[in-house]
Amino acid sequence: MDDTSHAEQARIWLANIAHNNQVITRAMDKGDISLLNYKDFNDVSPGFTSFPELLNYEGYDYGWSCIWAVAEEELLYEIFEQNKLWGLKDKDDRVLLSPQFDEFYSFGPQDLAVVSKNGKYGYVHTIGRIAIPLIWEDAFDFEYSGVAVVTLQTKSGLIDTKGREITPLVYDELDTIGDGSYFNAKKESYWGVIDASGQVVIGFEHADMVETGYGFYYTQTNGQKSQKIYNEFFNYLGEFPIDSVENLDNGLILIKPYKGLNSSLLYKKDGTLLDSGFEKVNRQTNFNDLLVIRKDKKHGAISRKNESYVLPCEYDAILDIRARVNGGISDIALIHQADKKGVYDGNPIRPSWLIPLGNYEQILWLYETVFALQKNQMWGIVNAANNNMSSFEFDLVVQKPNEDGFAYAFKDDKVYTVSENAIAPANKSAALEHAGEDYAYYFEYEIRKRLLAYGKGLSTISEQVTDELSTAYDLCVKAIAASNNKDYAKSIYYDTLAAEKGYALSMNNLAHIYYNIQGFIDDDKAFYWYEKGAMAGNENAMNGLGMCYKHGIGTPVNIENALFWLNKAADAQLALAYNNLGDLYSENLLLPFDPDKALQYYQAAAALGEPENNWLGYLYDLKGDYEKALKYYQLGADEGIDISFYNLGIFHLNGLGTSKNVTKAIDNFKLSLNRGYHQANIDLALIYRNEKGFNDEQKVQQHIDAARAAGLQIPEDLLVKKKGWFGF
Repeated sequence: MDDTSHAEQARIWLANIAHNNQVITRAMDKGDISLLNYKDFNDVSPGFTSFPELLNYEGYDYGWSCIWAVAEEELLYEIFEQNKLWGLKDKDDRVLLSPQFDEFYSFGPQDLAVVSKNGKYGYVHTIGRIAIPLIWEDAFDFEYSGVAVVTLQTKSGLIDTKGREITPLVYDELDTIGDGSYFNAKKESYWGVIDASGQVVIGFEHADMVETGYGFYYTQTNGQKSQKIYNEFFNYLGEFPIDSVENLDNGLILIKPYKGLNSSLLYKKDGTLLDSGFEKVNRQTNFNDLLVIRKDKKHGAISRKNESYVLPCEYDAILDIRARVNGGISDIALIHQADKKGVYDGNPIRPSWLIPLGNYEQILWLYETVFALQKNQMWGIVNAANNNMSSFEFDLVVQKPNEDGFAYAFKDDKVYTVSENAIAPANKSAALEHAGEDYAYYFEYEIRKRLLAYGKGLSTISEQVTDELSTAYDLCVKAIAASNNKDYAKSIYYDTLAAEKGYALSMNNLAHIYYNIQGFIDDDKAFYWYEKGAMAGNENAMNGLGMCYKHGIGTPVNIENALFWLNKAADAQLALAYNNLGDLYSENLLLPFDPDKALQYYQAAAALGEPENNWLGYLYDLKGDYEKALKYYQLGADEGIDISFYNLGIFHLNGLGTSKNVTKAIDNFKLSLNRGYHQANIDLALIYRNEKGFNDEQKVQQHIDAARAAGLQIPEDLLVKKKGWFGF
């Protein structure tokens, strides 16, 4: 965990969310999509450079892909069959190659396709000529790297698009790695790796083929739990358990502690050790280049690009304050050292201190290289780019929507707008707008109160006394109303007052917000208020406290305590607690899988009107009571549960609890697929491959491709060595 306090993290997250909401709202109000400039957003994924690119990412299903989809390219050729032989036509139906081939596979990225005749294989070009004679016993598609695997007299090698041998045909097996730039090669019973030029990059000394991890490669070590690890440049690192290896990008590989290794290792691109003996990498930072390391309870920073330390491990904390420069994520970090704070720019081209360590109580990033500094409880503003600094005269500085400036500075009853060029009295109409409820997500209540007072020319008078005199019940009612309006800041305000008066329902409501609501999540506070509410007798708080002990939220995982509090809530007839107990015995994580106990708890929840239909179906399925299982799967499907549709497909396909009906099976698999359950692609492919009357090889391939894109393992009986053979 980051050393930054939860309150500080929440403040930064809220400010970024509020800023992004402003950008989106402005575009919606004006009906102008061009205003969604990706560079205007704070704390967004660095993997994208534009908003359309973000929305078109396959992992996001916002419906924009159809708007931005590129028109499908018209093919200039057609593979056709005549008298059980295959040929090639152009788009105008002119024959380019007469039907003469026994097999004709899809054209690849080099405009070449594998063909066979009388048991011999070669390649043809889309223009209608035989590009490589049919002399091979076997041949495979050309890769993007411009090479293909061919076999002759049981030995394999690589050829180029002219048919010239890149390597001798000496390999027993050749299998593509990734995009075809590298190949697993087997020679004399041992595996190694060659590149597309035939150069050996991993020697032939392994009993098993080399496998691909994320940013690294590995191969099994006989009888050992560890594997031989190579980085993405095929430099050997050593033998480590596969789950201890992590790619940190820019070629850096982290080896995390495991049994036998008490501290972490960090390797460079060339395979040499950059550092060892450190405790962890800070996961709460999102710098472009900087990598924050904790060693001997001190922090340092490594430039991933330069593969060296730019800050030694001697600082109390190195924090990401989400500073953006020129519209992008930066390497600007807040540095803590004893009672001093400073700002360091880890830009790998010119790393430097923007604000040297000094006796500052707080430092806030405002805009580009502009920061607010607090000293002796007062704030000043500095532009680190030109060292232009105000005096420490403000009692509060906060970020604001970047319209006519990027921050507000408060001094007594006055409010100033901070821009790149000036600190000037704030526009009163803008202050009044920002004091309104529409900006409750952006500004805290006290700030809105000060903005409102300034906008109307009034002095700041707190209304907290009135609230303090309200009953706990009235405060809770106001909190619930605020929560229903998604004004969680106000809900927390009222519920905290009520909870401090001993009101158990408000304790639970507070814990619920700190446990669940994005932007307000605080594990310690969630546990604190659930525990207080449980002790005060609230059954929902008992359930929440049990879930805290289950998941380790604000406390170490403790299954005994989780069972105690969940059972206490269940004894109070809380259906949710029964379902959570059912989950515990179903997950096979903290407790061994016990289907009988799980079923008992799920049935109790169902009796209280909150059934977990898919789980009930699954447990009856395990018992072989297919009719009851089918009933609950159908109820789950009626609720729109993706896996319930999938299970209905399995039941209809295999005639479990009902008669076999392949059409219904297909319909349910498709409904499951439409809801994002990608496993259904495998079952649909099997149906279109194996079920009589439903055979459709084109659909088989479509579903195999979709399953592979979703990262699923394709069953062996669905795989064919040559891909894209029309008609088979």
